[in-house]
Amino acid sequence: MKTKNLIGIQLLFLILVCFVSCDKDEDTKELTPQALYQTSWSGAGYCESWTSKSKDIGIQFVDTQKGIVNWKNYDAINITFSIEGKYITFNSDALYLGGAPWVIKTYTNDHLTLVQNEASPDINKIITLDLYKIK
Repeated sequence: MKTKNLIGIQLLFLILVCFVSCDKDEDTKELTPQALYQTSWSGAGYCESWTSKSKDIGIQFVDTQKGIVNWKNYDAINITFSIEGKYITFNSDALYLGGAPWVIKTYTNDHLTLVQNEASPDINKIITLDLYKIK
């Protein structure tokens, strides 16, 4: 009887260890300028204060510091960017992108989520970009 209980406890412990080791965060990578080098991304930006709550966007990262952003119904804009840890910052001339750093919420090989003014108590100042890599 004690052997059965001991085996049962060990089996339960093994199952618990397996569940803990299956963490979703393993899919998330660290975003680097080299990872964005010569890639194109498409998606949408969301903000409560915009007249249209979402805007289509495309970003082409030309090299490790420069790119081009295309908001729907706007001319293409040349941008510069830098990444430091969990933040990406765009130059102030980058329409809707400049002004404050963006938190890199998630990054995988084909999906990127950025949030600006995340800690603001004013929901109208929070902007989210949800981008997918164009293959």
